[in-house]
Amino acid sequence: MPNLCRSTGNRSSLCLAAAWIVLYASMACLAGCHSKKPEPAKAESVAAPPASVPVSVASVEVRAVQRRVSVVGTLHGFERITITPKVEGRVQAIKFDVGDRVPQNTTLLKLDPIDYQLAVEESQRALEQELSRLDLTKPPTDDFDVERLPALVRAHLLLENAQRQFERQKTLIATNAGVKQSYDQAETDLKVADATMRQARIDARTTLAAVRQREAMLSLARQKLSETQVNSPALAAIPDSSTPARFVVSKRMASVGEVVRAFPSTPVFELVMDDVLKLHVMIPERYMSQVQLELDVEVHVEAYPNEMFPGKVARINPTVDPQSRSFDVEAHIPNPDHRLKHGGFAKAEVIVGKAAEALTVPLEAVTRFAGVSKVFTIRDEKAQEVEIVIGTQGPGWVEALGGLQAGDVVVTSGQSRLANGTRVTVRENVTTTARRD
Repeated sequence: MPNLCRSTGNRSSLCLAAAWIVLYASMACLAGCHSKKPEPAKAESVAAPPASVPVSVASVEVRAVQRRVSVVGTLHGFERITITPKVEGRVQAIKFDVGDRVPQNTTLLKLDPIDYQLAVEESQRALEQELSRLDLTKPPTDDFDVERLPALVRAHLLLENAQRQFERQKTLIATNAGVKQSYDQAETDLKVADATMRQARIDARTTLAAVRQREAMLSLARQKLSETQVNSPALAAIPDSSTPARFVVSKRMASVGEVVRAFPSTPVFELVMDDVLKLHVMIPERYMSQVQLELDVEVHVEAYPNEMFPGKVARINPTVDPQSRSFDVEAHIPNPDHRLKHGGFAKAEVIVGKAAEALTVPLEAVTRFAGVSKVFTIRDEKAQEVEIVIGTQGPGWVEALGGLQAGDVVVTSGQSRLANGTRVTVRENVTTTARRD
């Protein structure tokens, strides 16, 4: 504005007046802004009640359930036996191979018997030689009397004759009719006859002992000859089975022409008894008071996903593994059709108890957080949080232990928006009940 006034000297008065007008208007505006009073605060409005959360619910149901412990384990043959020959030799014949079914006490393999047959003949001849010294053709019985042997009979006769001669000379000396030299000779002859008798008895007993030894050697040679035929073992029957136990060949570890050794031993077969299998599982320590002998066990394997194989608890290890805090349980699983295999993986459920009136809720009613399971019940149109322990599970339902009662209603949808005391509205025509098997 001053620049404009300088350039227009004729209008200086008009410019000055305009400047005062602008300044006055600005001051008036500032004064009006600072003097404007704030509007009185409006009274606070009353808070509206929170909206209800729509939910679906289902009733807590009472049903009979079986309490189960789910475990995994490995199937084992009732017996697994490694067959090793007791004698060494060259394999002459093999009767069975992998997968074959073998009855008990059946020949599996034959070794070359020539060496053992010769050993039997040698022992037989040595026995005959000792028997000839006793004037026998076959081994004597246990009640055999060595006094009847010819050597002892002869010694008895000589002793009796020497005794008579001595008594005669003794009588003659007593009547002064004998000769002292003859008496001394008779006495000596008697002592010699007695010593001969004792020696004959010793020789006879020694020869008899030699006969017994030769008999034992012959029996050993015959036993080794019989062991050139390697047989499957003869075992007692499997418990709770009326049929004789059989084996299946799981491994064959020798071939015809191969030489097997007695030391170190050479295994030739591995046999498995699989008419009944053993399932070993580890069960958590907290179930120790519930697991008992003869409890039912249900076994499942991947090879037959839609089938259940029943069994029974047969043995319980009385100790707990300090590392895993679990104990070993052995179950017997009948396997008459041999579909289950030794060494296979299996899932099992041990039925540790039954409840006729267990409280169950739909599976979708349960929420889990930080290891805690809970459900929401409806009481006075408000949600109430209830902690539970999950028990037995079934198709679409679970057993709820603690906190619930028969007839309670639990929320099955909308739980994510709920907390203790949240007002709820039950959706119309969507109230469900837990499925009953």
